[in-house]
Amino acid sequence: MSGLGVTLERVSLRLGGRLVLRSVSVVLPPGEHCLLLGANGAGKTQLLKLLGGARWPTPTGRERRSYRDARGRELELSELLPHIAYVGGERQDKYHRYNWDFSVQRIVATGVHGHDRPLVTLAGADARRVRGLLRRLGLWALRRRRFLTLSYGERRRVLIARALAGRPRLLLLDEPHNGLDRASRALLDRELARLARTRLSVVLAAHRDEDAPRGFRRALVLARGRIAYDGPGTAVVRDWLAEAPARSLPDPARLVPRGRRRPRTPLAVLRQVALYRDYRPVVRDLDWVVGAGEHWAIQGANGSGKSTVIGCLYGLVPIALGGTLERRGHPPGSHLEAWRRRVGFVSPELQAEYLARASVEECIVSGLHASVGLERPPSGAERRRARRALDAVGLAVDPARPTAELSYGQRRLVLIARALVLRPEALLLDEPLTGLDAPYRAHVRALLSALARAGVQLVVAAHHASDLVPEIHHVLALAGGRARIRRR
Repeated sequence: MSGLGVTLERVSLRLGGRLVLRSVSVVLPPGEHCLLLGANGAGKTQLLKLLGGARWPTPTGRERRSYRDARGRELELSELLPHIAYVGGERQDKYHRYNWDFSVQRIVATGVHGHDRPLVTLAGADARRVRGLLRRLGLWALRRRRFLTLSYGERRRVLIARALAGRPRLLLLDEPHNGLDRASRALLDRELARLARTRLSVVLAAHRDEDAPRGFRRALVLARGRIAYDGPGTAVVRDWLAEAPARSLPDPARLVPRGRRRPRTPLAVLRQVALYRDYRPVVRDLDWVVGAGEHWAIQGANGSGKSTVIGCLYGLVPIALGGTLERRGHPPGSHLEAWRRRVGFVSPELQAEYLARASVEECIVSGLHASVGLERPPSGAERRRARRALDAVGLAVDPARPTAELSYGQRRLVLIARALVLRPEALLLDEPLTGLDAPYRAHVRALLSALARAGVQLVVAAHHASDLVPEIHHVLALAGGRARIRRR
């Protein structure tokens, strides 16, 4: 099946009274394989949604969006929607938010007819195609697992397989490598290389150089809602995805209360801990001491239990009978809320739980209450602390803006600010730099490094070694349900 061509002429998009895209004109011929670049908040996700018909251009009287096939025939969007597939963080979060916890095989099968929920049982060629995709993307062993029991990276692979199951003519991928381990990235890169040899039209947004498919010849760069570059992709990928120096940092003393004594007791002590998800053992016989002043990385493949261990430390995942977990300053039997008011937490699941109507300020202030959402309006003192935390992560947005109007990476920065507003004694961070562009990654790394030197303990789960700060010298490596401790 041939790909779709898309033409946008003088298209603008206004969301919440703010102009997100400004008079964008771009022609994507059928069969184009295009890389989409730009900083956090530049408008990449919204451009993908415009290309796919999920957003309608703001009426100006001059805008035009059209689709055509390989023969040049113009086609109606209404008849094309079943042939357009989109994969991105927002769609993945939707499954978590609505508790769509179907089996992996059933979710991939929904892509054949473009439904969100399983409505029909597949047979014949459709069923064979789904089975082939499960094998090709390394999901066959997981086919009977329920979606919400999977790791973030495993869920991403499921949704990529689902998008391909419908044999789309236009495939829109919004940072598809996010959350993938090395083996999963290799599987996706192999699939992208295969797609680059087909007539399928593909547009892929990326923030890291290693996420840019080598077979994609064209690059678009968005800057402040406008097309800043449209041309060959080789040189521009190096320029736009290269690491950038950190922005100027605030004094870490603003985030760490004066006079705080550095504790001499371990942050956490785990003995013979076993962790389960959906009645399945994830980690067994875990003996681990997070000593006073130590900074740790948690590493392992998708599904090895990194998020489960961090969730256990924070108090979201219970330990099985027979194990013990001691948290500093948290006597057994006391309420976990007191612990969560002292420890900052960031995870993809937490980001998925936030309601679209919550403002940036409300999201950050909720960190002071260890809650999702607020029962009352923030006080003046809480608002001031939220603004200082927002400044610390370098995000220059109106605190009153709804988080739904921010890019996925900007929302991750808001969650980091939510963790910092506590002035925490420790930070438990699950892939904190996912979705951030190079300048923001450099900025947040420098900020975490400054906080570590100021006495804030770090426990960070990350797939990219470059996401870890130099103060981290200890690694909890997870594989096959077991943990191994080593020096970094």
